[in-house]
Amino acid sequence: AFSSVFSKPRALALLQYTTVRYRRKPRWLGTAKSKLFRVPERRQQIAEEVEELKRLHNNYRTQMKAVRHFLRDEVEASKLVSRAGMVLQTPEQEEAEWQEALQRNEQWNRQTAAIREERLNAERAARKEHILERLVAKEYRETEKRDKIEELVRIEKEHSKSFITRDNIDQAIELALVQPTSYNFALDRDGNIRRNDEASSTDTSKTP
Repeated sequence: AFSSVFSKPRALALLQYTTVRYRRKPRWLGTAKSKLFRVPERRQQIAEEVEELKRLHNNYRTQMKAVRHFLRDEVEASKLVSRAGMVLQTPEQEEAEWQEALQRNEQWNRQTAAIREERLNAERAARKEHILERLVAKEYRETEKRDKIEELVRIEKEHSKSFITRDNIDQAIELALVQPTSYNFALDRDGNIRRNDEASSTDTSKTP
């Protein structure tokens, strides 16, 4: 009976689901019907506790009100001082203060321009030196390349003296017939070339 109830497809289906138990009822379910018209009993506070809380709250309000009044008086005093200073200034004093500010600004601009010009000069000098170094390196590379090419050309010219042309082909044929070249040779342990004619001459010299 147990095996018939929990068959293989049903067991696989049950394994695919996980039951989740909430500690509290979710918010979206609303109030339960059994608690819909329940009025919770209001907790009665102790009289001494109420008086103590009222005293602390009054002290806090009094202190915060004093801080706000103090800050407001400070702001008003600073406004009065600034206004008094502005009223006491004459147009000539304002113009003199403006000219002084302009002169200070011009002095700062000149200092900044001098620093900027010095920096630009240093950058130009460094860039010029870098370009000169690159030019010298390029010229050196080109010189080396030209020397290598001239050396190759010189070697090829030396080799071209032994080339076979239409003018000396008859002479080359006669020389090849007179002096045949044999590539039948071997190398010994020291790297020396041993030709067949040398070996035969050596063997003939050793025979009694």
